Parts: sequence; structure tokens; C-alpha cells
Amino acid sequence: MLNSDAKQSTLYLAADDMMQIHLSVQKIRDLNKDEFSFAIRTFCYVEQDEEFAQNLLFKLILGISKQGQGMTLAVDLVNIPNIFPLQLKNIIEHIQKSPMLLESLYNQLSYIQKSDDYEKSLQAQRAKEFLLDNLSKGITSFSTNRQATEMIWLTNQNHNISNISPFLLDEKGGHIQFTVQIGFKHSYMMQCYEVDCMMHMFNESEKLGYYFELYLDQENYHHQLMYEKLPDQFMDNQAFLQQILTQMKKRNEEQYDEYLHDLIEKFTASI
Repeated sequence: MLNSDAKQSTLYLAADDMMQIHLSVQKIRDLNKDEFSFAIRTFCYVEQDEEFAQNLLFKLILGISKQGQGMTLAVDLVNIPNIFPLQLKNIIEHIQKSPMLLESLYNQLSYIQKSDDYEKSLQAQRAKEFLLDNLSKGITSFSTNRQATEMIWLTNQNHNISNISPFLLDEKGGHIQFTVQIGFKHSYMMQCYEVDCMMHMFNESEKLGYYFELYLDQENYHHQLMYEKLPDQFMDNQAFLQQILTQMKKRNEEQYDEYLHDLIEKFTASI
């Protein structure tokens, strides 16, 4: 049971940029002798504050009656914070109606049905019939044009960026590549984008010059928002700036030693 005295957090079901969810279904040891048991895993995001959301694994245990008489569903609340009940309800209902879930369960039961054990094969057939007769036939795999405008950083194990490259130097200045995860909130779902970026920096008289390349589609509404907002957010994000500085200090480039030292000095002063 969730602790009703603890502060409640908002949980979002992770979806890709086309609002499709991704989940895995695995047959596990039957927890009840009268049911086939399956572990369903997907990712969610819990909002930490107005700017960041942390990813976490969301796990359900689903049981389908071997006699074709019902289905049970339990949420594994390990590492799940105290969250708003309505958000949890909406997320679970969306997963239950997912065509991907139906297809995965059907395939798992079809495999069990091939068993040489006649009774087990018959049980799997009954479970399949129940599944097809009772799960919602509504479409829950969809794209959206609701154009949410509330942008939020998505973190993984407290890391703001990933795939960070070594800091490179040439006659034009310093360059570093990285990937950032950005989300847009839609009710109980988080529409997730992975954005490849490059930061350029150079000496501009007595100041540090810099600009960002963001590999985005200018025709996409959310990409336009990220293009407008991300550069300023990068420079306001101390964790991001410290990661860049760490990569700069790792570089040992004799050819550009003085230039690199000057860049590091100006970059350090700017943060």
C-alpha cells in the first residue's frame, strides 16, 4: 500500500515521439497454481520538480486463469514513490489495452499450447480464448497533435546527458557531442525525445564564444520548442556545465595547449 502520509509525486508512462509505449512480457513461474503468470515491464518517469523527471522501471504481474475464468493484475511497488492514484489507474488501464501487450500474451500462450502436456495445452487454449474475448478492442496505440508545451529534462540514474564524446580541438575551437532526453507531459503520459547535440566554443577576444548544434526537424512543433529553449537551459544547468568542464580537463592536446588552457579558464569563469 502506498504511504498516504508521504508527499505524492506525479508519475508518467513513457512513450516515444510518436506516442507509442514499449513494453516487455516475460513468462515467469506461476505464482498461483490456477493461473499462468507473466511479468510486464515498461518505463515511467516520476516528476522531481518543474524541470526534471527521473526514469524508473514499472513492473506489473499479470495472471490469466488456466480455466479461462478471469485475470488478475498486481503492481510491483518496489522503488515506486507515493504517487497520485488517478495517474496510476490511467497508466495501468492504458497498458492493459495496449495491442502490444495483447500480441505478446497471445504469443506466449501459443507457445505454451504447443506443450506435449495435454492438460497444459488445453489450459493455454482456454486462457487465449478468455484473453481474446475480454480484453478491450479499443485502439490505444496512437499519435498526438495536442501539442503540449511543457518541456522537462528526463534523467537516467541522475545523469542529464548521455553518449558524451571526448572534447575535441581544431583550428576553429573546441567541440563536444552528447545526447539529451527531453519530455513533454500529456496527462498521464510522457512523450519522450532523444536529441543529438553538439556544443562549439571558441575564444572571442576576452570572452568565451559558444553555440549549439541541435539535430532537429524544424517542421516538428516540439522540435521547434526545443530549438528555442534548450540552448539557454544548457547554460543554466550546472550539472551539465560541470560534465562539459570535466571532459575539457581530460583533454591533453599539445598542439592546442595554450588555446585549451584559455578555453578552460574562460569556461570555468562563466559558470
